Amino acid sequence: MNYTIVGFFNKKDEAQEALRKLNNDGFDKNQVDLSPYKTQGDYKDTDYDYDEEENTSGFWDWLFGDDDDDRERHSRVGARTNVVTVYAADEKHAKAAASILDSCGALDVDDYDRKMKDTTRQNSRRNETGSHNDDTIDVVKEELNVGKRTVDTGGVRIKSRIVEKPVKEDIRLRDERVYVTRKPVNKDVSDKDAFQEKTIAMTEHAEKAVVEKNARVVEEIEVNKDVKQHEKTISDTVRETKVDVDKDFKK
Repeated sequence: MNYTIVGFFNKKDEAQEALRKLNNDGFDKNQVDLSPYKTQGDYKDTDYDYDEEENTSGFWDWLFGDDDDDRERHSRVGARTNVVTVYAADEKHAKAAASILDSCGALDVDDYDRKMKDTTRQNSRRNETGSHNDDTIDVVKEELNVGKRTVDTGGVRIKSRIVEKPVKEDIRLRDERVYVTRKPVNKDVSDKDAFQEKTIAMTEHAEKAVVEKNARVVEEIEVNKDVKQHEKTISDTVRETKVDVDKDFKK
C-alpha cells in the first residue's frame, strides 16, 4: 500500500533541510517533492480568504477525495507555506518520513489554520472600525498553548560483518610403505613345488587430511526500546492589557 505524507513549513530553509534528511534516509528524488511558497512570510501577513490555484486544486482533490473539510484546510495552509510531499511505499517508510518532517519543524495544520482565521477576523474588525485612534484602547490577552512534537535524541544501530581469522589444528596421519627384503636360505624343495610361477602384490595406503566447515548460530542480538512517559511542567508568562479608569482626570 502506498502512502502520501505532506509537511508544511513556514520557512523555505526548513523545507530544504527536510529534503536533505529524507534523501540521506534513503528517499530518492522521485519520492520527494517541494512546492515553495512564492512570497515568504507567515500567517500574520495573510488573509484567510483566498483563491485556490488551479494547478494545485487537483492534487488536494486526489489526496482527500470527498473530505471537503480536510481538503479545504490543507489547501489554505498549503497556499501560504512551503509544502514537502513524500510518496512512501509502505507504512514503515511513511512513519519514518513523518518523523523527519516533524523534526524539521513541520507545522500543525489545524493550529496554523485556526491562527489564520483569528488573524482574518482581527483584520476585518480593524477594517470595519477604521484605523486606531486615541479614542480606543484594544484589550489584548495572550493565551498559552502547549503542544508536543517528536525529536531525535539518539539511538543505537548494529551492523553485522564477516571477518576471517586463521586457525590451526594438529592431526596424526598414517603413511604406508611397501618394501622387499631378501634373506639367504638353504632347504630342500620337491620337484612338485620347484619352478612354479607366483605373484605377490601389496598396496600402499596413506591418510590425507580432510577439512569440513560447519556453521552454527552461537548468539542472537536483538534491538528493542523501552518507552517511558513523564510529566513536565511548562512555565512561561502571558500578557494582557489592563485598563485603569481615572474619573477625576483633568488636563
